[in-house]
Amino acid sequence: MVTASVETGLAPTDDTELVRRALLELFPGSDLPDTEPETVFPTPASTGVLCARDVELTRLQKRLREQRICDTALDAMAFALDADRQSTCFSLSRQAALAGKVAFVLPGERVLGGTFEVSITGEGLAKWIEEFTWHAGREAVPRYVADEVSMRSDGSSRDWFDD
Repeated sequence: MVTASVETGLAPTDDTELVRRALLELFPGSDLPDTEPETVFPTPASTGVLCARDVELTRLQKRLREQRICDTALDAMAFALDADRQSTCFSLSRQAALAGKVAFVLPGERVLGGTFEVSITGEGLAKWIEEFTWHAGREAVPRYVADEVSMRSDGSSRDWFDD
């Protein structure tokens, strides 16, 4: 069984309600705690963390298919797969999520609007990622976690005729 959680830091400049809406756009039905805006002065550097546990991934999968980015998702989701292949984490743009889109953020990149950090754990996670991101095009061009055409560490694409 695979479980997922989503977490994001909240800065004083963030509109907490917009961040909540963005999270719920990709992960509807998530149980989010009620948050009140800080009214102290001077404002602290951060105002907290918004976290959702045991999130449903069906809407995320639907968006990946609609946007036709399942192979990108395969690479991005497997990029930080741990050695025993039972946990991974990846970042998604909050701004894109608010628009109902999925945009993966590479490690070390800073994006306007912040990111959601998605963590997924479970036995057989590499196989689960392959199945989660499967599409009919893989019948002609098979793809696997960490195959020879996985994206490079800088996020650029790699083709069979490269290298």
